[in-house]
This record gives sequence, C-alpha cells and structure tokens, in this order.
Amino acid sequence: MILTLAIHTVREAIRKKIPHILISLGAIVLAISPFISTTHEPDALPKIMLTVFFQAVALLCVTGIILFSAVSLPHDIENKTIFSILSKPVSQFKFVAGRTLGFALLAAFILVALGLVNIISVFFASAHLPPEHRGIFKARKEFGAHHFHIQGKIHHEKEGIRWVMGGREGIAIWHFSHLHEKAKNIPPFEVELRLKLDSSRNVADTIPLSIGIEGIQSKENKTELVSAKADETVTLGIPPEIIRKNNDIKITVFPTLTADYIGTAHNTIKVFSIQKGFVFNYAKALAITFLKFLLIIAIAVMGSAYLSAFVSILSAFAVFLCGHLLDFIKDFSLLLHHSGAHEHGLPGMIKKPSGFMIYMDYFFKKPLEWISFILPDFKKFDILSYLLKGIDIPIETIGFSAGYTVLYVAICTLISYILLKKREFF
Repeated sequence: MILTLAIHTVREAIRKKIPHILISLGAIVLAISPFISTTHEPDALPKIMLTVFFQAVALLCVTGIILFSAVSLPHDIENKTIFSILSKPVSQFKFVAGRTLGFALLAAFILVALGLVNIISVFFASAHLPPEHRGIFKARKEFGAHHFHIQGKIHHEKEGIRWVMGGREGIAIWHFSHLHEKAKNIPPFEVELRLKLDSSRNVADTIPLSIGIEGIQSKENKTELVSAKADETVTLGIPPEIIRKNNDIKITVFPTLTADYIGTAHNTIKVFSIQKGFVFNYAKALAITFLKFLLIIAIAVMGSAYLSAFVSILSAFAVFLCGHLLDFIKDFSLLLHHSGAHEHGLPGMIKKPSGFMIYMDYFFKKPLEWISFILPDFKKFDILSYLLKGIDIPIETIGFSAGYTVLYVAICTLISYILLKKREFF
C-alpha cells in the first residue's frame, strides 16, 4: 500500500507538470553556466559547471520539492480527497510514509535527469583539456605529511611560510607514512606540490626545481627536474616500485638556481592514491545530495501534516536556511556562554561583558543551544569540494550521511503520523 501511495504521488506530480518544470528550469541554468565569468585557468569551465549544478540547480530543485511536498497534503485535506484514501484500509502512518516515498522518488528522478545533463556537459567542456589540468576527473585519497622540516639554511620565514634559497642552500623535506596496507592491488600514487615561488632574476617565467622521491625502507629513489610556474600546481607520478616496496616515503624539493626561492609549509605537498574514476565519485555525490533532498522532504511533510500550506512552506524553508547556518548559531551560542566567564580567559573583545550581553545570555543562550542540537545540519551534505579537488568521497561519509538522514526521516515520519492522527477529520 505504501508503494501504491508513492506511485499515486508521482503521477500527481507528473499531472501537475512538476518534473517538467523543474527539469526545464534546471537545464536552462546549466545551459547558462558556461557563460558565467570565470578565471583564466584551463579547468575553470568544468569546475564552474559542477559548482552551478550542486549549488544553484540543487537549490532550485529543493525549492520546487518543498513547494510541492508542503502543499500536497493540505491540498488533499482541503479538497476532501484524503477521505477517499483513508476510507480504505490505510493507516495514517502508511499514508505519510507513502507520500514521503513518492516525493523522494520524484526528487531522485529529477536529480538523476539533471545530473546526467550536467556530467555530459562537463565531459564535453573538458574534452580538450591537457592531462595536467584534468585533476577533477580523478577520485583520489589524500595523505598529508606527518613530518616537515628544512635541511640546511632557511632564508627567511614570514606568515608561517619558510623560504628556501636555491643551489642546495636549503632543502625542504616532507615525510609520508602508512600509504598502503597491502602489498597487492596497490593503486597508482602521485604527489601534488603547491609551492610559493620567487626569484631575484630579472626575467623568471619558470623556476627549475629538483624534486626527489625516496623510499624509507628500500632506499629506492627518483629525482626529477621540473620547471614550475607561479600559482600553478605541479603534479608528479610516484614510481610503482617505490610504493610497492615502501609504506613510508620522503619527498625533497629545492630550487636548482641560487637566484630562485621557494616558500614551503607543512601542507604545501600532499600525496594521493588514485581510486576509482570520476563517474563513480560523481554518483556518490548525487547519492549524498539525494539524502539531503530526502531530509528536507520529510521535514516539509511533517509541517504539512498539521499546518496550512503557506505556513508549512515557510517552516520548511526556515529549517533549510537555519540548517545551513548552524555553525553561526553554535558560535554565537558559545560567545554567549563565555560572556560571564573569568575575564583573563577570554579575547579582549569579550573580556568585560556588557549588560546587553548578559541579557542576551539569560534569554537566548539556551534556546540557541537547543536549536543547534535539534535542527539538522545540512552542511554535512556539502560534497562539492571533493569533486573540485578530485578527492574520492569516502564510503564513511556516505554511511554517516545515510544514517543521519534515516534518523531524522524516521523521527519526522513518526511526528507526522502523530500530528495527522490528531486532526479533527479523524
């Protein structure tokens, strides 16, 4: 019976042209995205297209889904069509679950349709990109350095950046450990360098660098001379034999010319293992985005079970907005929490709380803490940065998002059932 109600909901949406409208509007936004002004980086266009889809198009779809899901149930009640459904052996819980499932199927269809349009457009826009600028089409696991130091002289240090002079005056060294657990089926590895570059030469379009990769256990090594440009990322593949025989590696970098300098820090270099491809990573991103849609659908249905259509729409949008501002709410609550603490333990701005802050602490601290605890945090579903950086979305992230969504959907469905059961028409 739940599936029957879900199919009925989808048919109702098709009859009202909801998917037609949302897919058409989303396609128009995607068609406009290539004309949005961007930087002159070679991979800027596919990145802006991904950003537009997961930000603007997703928001457009959320808006449409909220409007439809928040209006549908009050409309059934107002037109008395709910009586024909509940006169059959259908419980209020099955009715709510069926409606929620129907809205979820509708959202999934719209998301997949627009997602296919987007990924095809991204591949088409990046067809002529050179290999060194196709980083977003990888799905990589990131490894940060566990130790960083300068061997030799540090020319100077400013704002946490250690500058090294060329000609082996100083050598920047990064150590990476626990790169793999098994000797078999080891994926390809690469190193990515984002160095600060400077030179005392009059004309220096490029700066030659010596980059060494050395295994800690086997002492096998690779040294390569690379011409680096300012504000450009240098990417090098790590020889498979070094990774196969070494779980820990050392990477060294220094400019070959004494007139050149590099600025280094602990996070300047990262090592990546290349996992499955971009399409699989994109599919995982769509799955997490769908979970976000499912969560807001459950909230909209919960509001529509007791409130009027207009109020339930406003409530759903308010929860969605606040769910993206939870970090601000938590920070503000923390500020109020500390306003009455000992003055030596606080920043200068809040060492001596004013009467206004004490008043705010008394009346607003607890409500803000409860809001930040109760409301779902939609920022947990933001996965765009993974795609833009070519980072593989961990399975743990999908598992956490799924569990988080299931918990909230179960609570919202139960509350919807209770509210609907208390309506006077029963």
